Amino acid sequence: MLLESSQEDSAGGTSRSRKVSTTVPILRPAGVAAVRNTNGRKGSTPVYNQVRGPDPTNMMEVGMDGKRVIGVDIGKHWLDVAREDAVAVERFANEPGTIATLVGSLDPARDVVVFERTGGYERAFEAALAAAGVSWAVVHSLQVKAFRQVQGIKAKTDKIDARLLQAFGRDRLNAGKLRLGRPQDVTLDALMARLRQLNRALHAEQCRRETAAIDGVRDSIARMISQLKAELAEVERQIAEHEASDPQLARKEAAMCQRKGVARATARSLLAELPELGTLDRKQITALAGLAPRVHQSGTSQKRRGLAPGRTAIKVILFNPARSAMRWDPQITAFCNRLRARGKPGKVIMVAVMRKMLVRLNAAVRDAIAKEHVMTSAAPAAAASIDHGGPSRQRAQAVKAGQRPPPKAARSGLDGRARCRTIAATINE
Repeated sequence: MLLESSQEDSAGGTSRSRKVSTTVPILRPAGVAAVRNTNGRKGSTPVYNQVRGPDPTNMMEVGMDGKRVIGVDIGKHWLDVAREDAVAVERFANEPGTIATLVGSLDPARDVVVFERTGGYERAFEAALAAAGVSWAVVHSLQVKAFRQVQGIKAKTDKIDARLLQAFGRDRLNAGKLRLGRPQDVTLDALMARLRQLNRALHAEQCRRETAAIDGVRDSIARMISQLKAELAEVERQIAEHEASDPQLARKEAAMCQRKGVARATARSLLAELPELGTLDRKQITALAGLAPRVHQSGTSQKRRGLAPGRTAIKVILFNPARSAMRWDPQITAFCNRLRARGKPGKVIMVAVMRKMLVRLNAAVRDAIAKEHVMTSAAPAAAASIDHGGPSRQRAQAVKAGQRPPPKAARSGLDGRARCRTIAATINE
């Protein structure tokens, strides 16, 4: 964070005619001397993109005050690490041994690691962070790209990318809008991905069995199918164990399965691909899933609405549940009839149904989480209100001492002191 004096044009004057003595904070990655405007070479002056200061309220709400942000640019062979309190950018090999060394140098109580998805090469690093208890956040590449354009950075290297991720993470953290990952989500995502791979392999082997030419090939395919079924059963067992160890995940799945067209496989797949369910509003969750209509209007030009890019797997997961809901859910059926009466195409109706289903599932998960919080907060109060003494304890003590237990005091017409006097008189007798 540096401080530079800014200049403003006076009314009706020329450039550099008036100086402003105030200072504004700027933020730029290391190695970038200045960010210039693009109004032309002659007469242009160095300008810097102002960055908002930290929002203390949001930072306190998420418990992120005093954290250190670390940006990591992940590639197939290397990890470039930009620490907030270091000038140089470190480079580590993307291998299990060096990843363990890097994660071991981090402080779980202070550090927040920020990185992007890179086609699966980040999974080993993410799993190591989750196992070590280090906070991390996976940010969207389009948001980082927009942040790069706002900063005016045109060069692209691994070191600049690492610094850019660190600066973007700090900006989002100060605004209280940096979503951290959960170890439970990493485990479920990995298991569900393996389940999909095994199902595809099993389907492929079953198709090959139908066209096998000789007995030797058919026997080999049969053995492979048996092995794949055994692996599928093992992965299913691990998923069940994971759900048993995470009560919140089980409640989310139960809440989603109450909707028509949604069963256990769909609920698990959605929770793995979209762990933000229940934490975002309806517009944010549909935009993240790529189901929000994108409006393109300028002046008198009104183009046809389309879908913004999102997580394409969500459409694949919701396709068959949407078909079932269109047939068996009365509300969805009426919704489809209204759209069909307005002349909407079939694919547009299908996408609209998937969007409506996702909004409903998001609301169901949100309500399940809120109910869990209410029950959790009410449990200590209920436990504190329980009277662990009283007549029941006195009768148990009398039985243990070999004495005759006092009779239960009548509740009608007797307050607490009267019941105690009755029990004491009975014991004396």
